[in-house]
Amino acid sequence: MRIEDEDEQRRLPVHHLVGLAAGGVFGSGWLVGAQKAYEQAGSSAWLAWLVGGGLMLVVAWVMVELSSAAPKTGGLIFLPLQSSGPLVATVIAAGLWIFYAINSASEALAMTQGLSWKVSGLLVDHRLTLVGWGYTLVFMMLICAVNLIAPRLLFRFSTALTLAKVAVPVLAVVLLLTHGVQPGILPSAADPRGHGGSAVLAAVVNSGVIYAYVGFQAPLELAGNVKRRGIGEAARLRWAVFGTIVGSTALYIALQVVFDRFQTHWQPLGFPSRQAVDGPESPFVDFAFAADLNVLGWLLRIDAVASPFGAGVVFGQAVTREVAALSRAHLTHRGLQSARRASLRQRYDVYWLILLADFFIGAIVLWLAGGSWAPLTAVTGVLTLIIYAFPGVVLVSLRSKLGRHSSRRRTVHEGLARVSFTLIALILYGAGWASMWRAMASLAGGSALLLVLPVLSRRLPFLGRIYDAKEHVTLLRHWRTSAAARAAIWLTAYLAALMLLTLLGNSSVGTHQEFAVGVLVAALALGAFEILVRTSRQHVGQEAPLLPTPTPAPNLTK
Repeated sequence: MRIEDEDEQRRLPVHHLVGLAAGGVFGSGWLVGAQKAYEQAGSSAWLAWLVGGGLMLVVAWVMVELSSAAPKTGGLIFLPLQSSGPLVATVIAAGLWIFYAINSASEALAMTQGLSWKVSGLLVDHRLTLVGWGYTLVFMMLICAVNLIAPRLLFRFSTALTLAKVAVPVLAVVLLLTHGVQPGILPSAADPRGHGGSAVLAAVVNSGVIYAYVGFQAPLELAGNVKRRGIGEAARLRWAVFGTIVGSTALYIALQVVFDRFQTHWQPLGFPSRQAVDGPESPFVDFAFAADLNVLGWLLRIDAVASPFGAGVVFGQAVTREVAALSRAHLTHRGLQSARRASLRQRYDVYWLILLADFFIGAIVLWLAGGSWAPLTAVTGVLTLIIYAFPGVVLVSLRSKLGRHSSRRRTVHEGLARVSFTLIALILYGAGWASMWRAMASLAGGSALLLVLPVLSRRLPFLGRIYDAKEHVTLLRHWRTSAAARAAIWLTAYLAALMLLTLLGNSSVGTHQEFAVGVLVAALALGAFEILVRTSRQHVGQEAPLLPTPTPAPNLTK
């Protein structure tokens, strides 16, 4: 039995899938995202959460359709490999690996921030001190260690922790909205004006909005493990992913309403403006204690550590599956694909090499970010959108290989794929140059490393003994005849052009110029989508894809 077949024998029910999706979404983003969004978009901040949730719903629709038609664990790397070739898959894999490594580091950093009210000297000017670095690295080790336990126990633990950590923000919304403002003490005050549509778009990425939604894809990355009996794997994926996005959008908007209400009346209560507070805690903790909801305040403090820890565990579980798929395709070291059956006695045998590599990558990126949370979330937001954009290309280019569907359903899904790709380009443009260049530099560095290491391992015997992967970069020599090489070239050209337009838009003076550049971005995205689909179809014609077969949907009319 092949390793991937053995690993996909485990069948996950709906509640475990929801635990993975919600566990990944509800991490550290909601704790500070409301304040960051308010600082950028003012009273329009709730629109940032609505736009982010709507965007994620469109993107998720495309991703769920693809994962349902070709259910494969590690599909975010495996499926682009089948549609567009190893070079494009390497670029997607580099972004995905860096994204997960950054998430592990950022969640551990958020746990350190959650403890800073109790342990002094962890942060100075929102950056880690030497002691803070020690705590963060220990938390990163803890996240990796938990992912070494038996998968069945891990899924149960993750689901239970998700239920507990989601209950806290729900309770906070209910109690703060009903007890937060005391009539007669607080004068009526108008909310500060919004800062415009461009500020809302910037807040979607730069304030941690997209970061807060990241994680819903965890069930899709385990699509090969979904339970097939009963309603079927496709229905279970839809319930888990769509339910998580809709529920989190409603909760995030409610939390933003709570923040706006307390921010407006913060000074009448005798406190300085939240924008002037230089404290490490979530603003909701301050609000709870100000409203004499002491029990809620302590629950929020506990959740400030538990929420990012739970999300980090989910990300750690997902990265092992994706990197294992990368290894099986020989796009990275082949030794990373092994996974033995886990038990309490053999808990160190589950993808431990991947977790170890993830730890070091996360630590390096955290060091490059200066031990600060904000740059990590901005880069993560951009990388996430790039990764989420490509399933639309895969869905359309592989449509003829994914089973028969009605013409109406096919038209709707292909239209959603194009809309998703274009919306993502516009959000990236709205994120701004500062976030864009950092993320693109990370993506370029990771891609170059994955492509160059096989060449170096062939030329350097000592490296070849510890690193074993195929050389795919040589495909670029045959770009005239290799569709896989052309697909990678077109993807690189599209990302480069998007960067230039983002720089041009940031340099423009006046909203008319920014709008005109935005139109160019939309046109660029639509054109690039069609070219990538055409080139990917050419690759599929040159090399037939190997796609898993989904379980037929149950006949409910019987």
